[in-house]
Parts: sequence; C-alpha cells; structure tokens
Amino acid sequence: MRGRRGLLIGRVLPGLLPALLAACGGGSGDTSNRETPPRAESPPVHMTMHDLHLAGGVPPGWSLTPPPGSVEAGRRLFVDLGCHSCHLVKGENFPAGSDEEHVGPELTGMGSHHPAAYFVEAILNPDAVLIDGPGYVTDDDRSRMPIYPDMTLAQLADLVAYLQSLTEGGMPGMKPAPGSLMSPRPKPPAGGPAILFVQSYDVKPGQLAAFEEWFRREGAPQLLACDGLETIETYVDNTRSGPPLVTMMGFRDDQALSRFLYEPDATLLKRKWDEFLGPHGHQIFRTPPVYRVDSLSAP
Repeated sequence: MRGRRGLLIGRVLPGLLPALLAACGGGSGDTSNRETPPRAESPPVHMTMHDLHLAGGVPPGWSLTPPPGSVEAGRRLFVDLGCHSCHLVKGENFPAGSDEEHVGPELTGMGSHHPAAYFVEAILNPDAVLIDGPGYVTDDDRSRMPIYPDMTLAQLADLVAYLQSLTEGGMPGMKPAPGSLMSPRPKPPAGGPAILFVQSYDVKPGQLAAFEEWFRREGAPQLLACDGLETIETYVDNTRSGPPLVTMMGFRDDQALSRFLYEPDATLLKRKWDEFLGPHGHQIFRTPPVYRVDSLSAP
C-alpha cells in the first residue's frame, strides 16, 4: 500500500483525527472494526504546570511513550500494508512480496536496536532520518518509505508493538546503542538480567530518609517478590545534567517486564515508589546503560 507524497501533517492527521475524536466520544472514525482492548496502565509522570514550564516545557528525561498495542494485530497490519515487500524480517513466513522486494532496510532484530518512539517517527515522518543504502532514498532526497494517511492511532500502536517484538537475530555487527549513533564499543559483561527498566529521578525535598526507610522495610521485599524482577540497583550520577539518581530494575524477560508494567498489584507498588520522587522518565535497555570495561580499567 503506497501513498503519494505530500505535506506530512496534512496527510497523516486526516487518518489519525477520526480515531482521536472517536476516543473522545465524537466523530465516526473507522478503526477497522478493531475491538479496543482495556487501556493498559503505564507509569505516569506527575508534575504541576508551573514545574513543567520551569523544566523548559517537557519533563526531565522525557521521551515519547506510544500507547500499548497488539503484536498479533501489528504483524497482520505489517502484511496488509505491504511492509513485508520492502523490509526483510528473517524467520517470518510472509506471503510473496512485490517485484520491489526488500528495497528497504532489513528489520530483523530491530526491536533491540530502537526505542518505540523511533518507530513512531519512522512511520509518521519517514524523511526525518534518511538511512543511506542501496535504493533507500529517492533522487529528490526523500525516503522511499511511503506515508499512510488513513492509519489510525490503534493501528499505529499495533504496528509499533510488532516492530518492538522483533528482538531476535539482526544483521552481523549490529549492537544496541540507545541515545547515540552506533559506534564500536566494548562488550558488556556476560550474564545479568535480560532487560533493564531504568528511571532517572530526584527525591522530593525532605523525603530521602522516608524513601530509604520505605524501600528497606516494604519496597525492596515487595518488588523482589514480583515474578521475573531479579535485581534493583540505584546509583548517584553527578557527571551529567538532570536528575542524579538512577535506578535500574533487571528483569528475566520481556514478559516479566510487561507484568510489572501493567498488572494492578505492581502498578500500586510503582505509584507508592513515585510518591517520593520528583518528575522523571523511564527507559528500557537490553544491555546495561553503564558498565565497567576491564580492558580499559586498572587494576
């Protein structure tokens, strides 16, 4: 399915606006008869409008968080939109593509290399980042990736969920490099959690002692009782701007992290944790964001 190029905002919003109106109780947007799942709860960021303005208009550490979607529905949409005819995904038994088969970047393993927000931008605004490669860019310096003016918000969430699920395989030599251009770097130590849920924050004034006591008596035992949560490590990082405390929660696998993010009991526990914190964001890593490199350390 290919769309003719035009002003991106004008092309995308006609498809997204009906879904927004439908979600707000108005409009008659067609969501392809997709049954809306219960709204999953993700850890919110609480702050006053005054604090938001003082922070420059966005919360510290903020990043776009797409709504949760269905991997199964996203996989079907990947085929229905013809994405499989341009993008190779090894291990997937997709129908035969078009004559232009696999003219776009390979997506095998890409769920481990990009955050969800990157996939959102790549779908909504494919010209934002142009990947240099054979046939990827047109003569007028645009991405060959089409735009999809009729895509709904629900479909976008599903498609991103599917792309995020592509964590196996990948092109040789590719390594996750969240937040920066990929460059050679030493390997992280072997072992440890498969996936890390990381938040950077500062404790509310006068709350540090109460936070430490709560964590010792209640927080740590209850958190470690969550199935699949294996480690909790907190550091103070004074080397960068922004909130200095960094907590990394290590999970056994994606399913364990998903349970922690969306199950009611875990949600209540996260809310209690957040009562002690100022504005903060969350990130997910598949390698430790900071680790010791023995070959460049002494002794």
